[in-house]
Amino acid sequence: MIPWWKVKRETVRLREQSAAWLSNLYEPFLQKRHDRWRERQPQPADLGVALDRKVAIFLIYQPKGVAPSILVTLQWLVDNGYAPLVVANTPLSDQDRARVSPLAWRIFERPNFGYDFGGYRDGILLLSAWGLVPDRLLIINDSVWMPLRQDSTLIARLEAMDADLVGGIQHTDNKNSSGKVRRGHIESYLYLLNSRAVRSQGFQAFWKNYPVSSNRLNAVRRGERQFTHLMHVAELKVCGIFSKQVFLDGISDQDDDFLWRTLLYGSYVETYLRQERDDLVKQEVSAPGWRDAALRHIKRTADRRRFNACFAYPSDALLGMDFMKKSAGSTGDGGASLHSRLRQQLLQAVAAGDLPPLAPAVHAEIYEKDYDITGSRLKSEIAPASVGRT
Repeated sequence: MIPWWKVKRETVRLREQSAAWLSNLYEPFLQKRHDRWRERQPQPADLGVALDRKVAIFLIYQPKGVAPSILVTLQWLVDNGYAPLVVANTPLSDQDRARVSPLAWRIFERPNFGYDFGGYRDGILLLSAWGLVPDRLLIINDSVWMPLRQDSTLIARLEAMDADLVGGIQHTDNKNSSGKVRRGHIESYLYLLNSRAVRSQGFQAFWKNYPVSSNRLNAVRRGERQFTHLMHVAELKVCGIFSKQVFLDGISDQDDDFLWRTLLYGSYVETYLRQERDDLVKQEVSAPGWRDAALRHIKRTADRRRFNACFAYPSDALLGMDFMKKSAGSTGDGGASLHSRLRQQLLQAVAAGDLPPLAPAVHAEIYEKDYDITGSRLKSEIAPASVGRT
């Protein structure tokens, strides 16, 4: 008998592939119509932030109104010398426009066509139409809380990298379950480019020719994955500052207390991994073989799921990642998604004093997101802090 979950997975996959194929028939016409619409739009007014040598395209999708954390991000961009071009995939209310304008250079409102890469493309083509080539171009979106704290040094670290295109998390090539090699890529919510990259024929051609799609499968394939690949082909120096290997190399150098906290604040959707973690945190860290077992467990978990979705404590305390996904992620037993569990563990670590306080607006939004409609907390996975610390 074929397991039901496999049948369901294949059914979903075939449905997505069919929808992706069908969208290829009509979306080119939608794109031409959208491009004509964009070209007819008047130049947006200059707002509260003056244009300088650095520009940030900040793509937002805020259908329920602009969240306070958006203002945290804008202030962070301005504090680091960036003039924000806010590209809104939904109309802004008069009230939201008044809140955003003092922290923006310009605002461009557009239909939600093509997800983030559709909005990125409009922003980049607008800069080209305006004759602007910034010394630094930062491209971000609001699918993550970024930064977690107002004094984040993440932008400075990106700028210090010796590369034409720098991102946050970089994935290497890997084989999927069918043996097909999937190209490595930089996750698409954070890119920093220098002027050489912006001027390059490869970068300009990508955005001019990018086939915009509102189909999720097409958007990921043509956008996030293809962009990184083609920037390599264009002979730009491309890198990310975080990766699974950077994480594993860093964690192996930490002391036993750090490893224990890594496990303590771990997030899991697989029962066997959570039980394995529970056993480890209940043991004395001085027990023979404990450290090796802890490191094996961390690697096994990182091989199974993305390291930053499982281990909030070292992603913050060790790597200084300073951003966190807003999406749900994979769901396992108990009904709580992996990212929901991750966010709860982050707040637990902050509450315990093991991580610094978050920006108040960010803390409030994470707290609200991971409570259900009755206001009751999803069951915490955290082990008692009184065990395993000798």
